[in-house]
Amino acid sequence: MGTMEGSPPLPAANEEDVRENIRALAARVAELEAKAAQQDQLSSLEFSDDKLAMIATSIYRSRQFRSRYFDSTLLGEPAWDMMLDAFIQKIRGRRVSTTSLCIAANVPQATGLRWLSALEKADLLYRTSAPDDARLRLVEITAQGHKLMRRFIADSVTRFEMPLPD
Repeated sequence: MGTMEGSPPLPAANEEDVRENIRALAARVAELEAKAAQQDQLSSLEFSDDKLAMIATSIYRSRQFRSRYFDSTLLGEPAWDMMLDAFIQKIRGRRVSTTSLCIAANVPQATGLRWLSALEKADLLYRTSAPDDARLRLVEITAQGHKLMRRFIADSVTRFEMPLPD
């Protein structure tokens, strides 16, 4: 093995020592990942859905407000706006139609439907028929989508020291 200038030569490691070191490192990495996942899970449990909806609403409104200053075609993220709106409306107990979700994302219907299909494939949103009107298609956030949005918003507040609404 080579040596660094001014340091003593390293002893030759046998193959079993290298394997044992790799096993120990892999175990330590798994332990650290489990600890990080547990902390992420705990931080998202500290916030009520209502508080997270208020924060999500602030994020959504800020994103809409920026169009006063910047061309919205340059900074558009329709899928993210759809996720924010679906999350907020779910917590508020409101129904969301495909049309209103496209309006919330500030995109034409055809573009919105393409993004909605992508979000459905990712198991974040799903469409259903309205029980009182077969012509109306409703959009809901999936359990997985809701869980991820909760974790993202709560973790963002914690990690970036965002001020919380009262």
